[in-house]
Amino acid sequence: MSKLQTAHYLRKEIKKLNKDIDLKIIKGLPYKAEARRHKFLVSQFYGFYETTKTNWFKKTLHVFASFVL
Repeated sequence: MSKLQTAHYLRKEIKKLNKDIDLKIIKGLPYKAEARRHKFLVSQFYGFYETTKTNWFKKTLHVFASFVL
């Protein structure tokens, strides 16, 4: 699965869980399991995002270092 597909899938799942949690809150039902899954998916999404961001930053630093040296 490509990075774009992974990000799209995670966003889709997070939105779906948000709707489920909202409905359970409105109905007064417990939503502990959904909240746990939501927390996991959000951490995966932002961990994935940070990894991509870090790789870009590292590449930029390497290019900059090659021009300076």
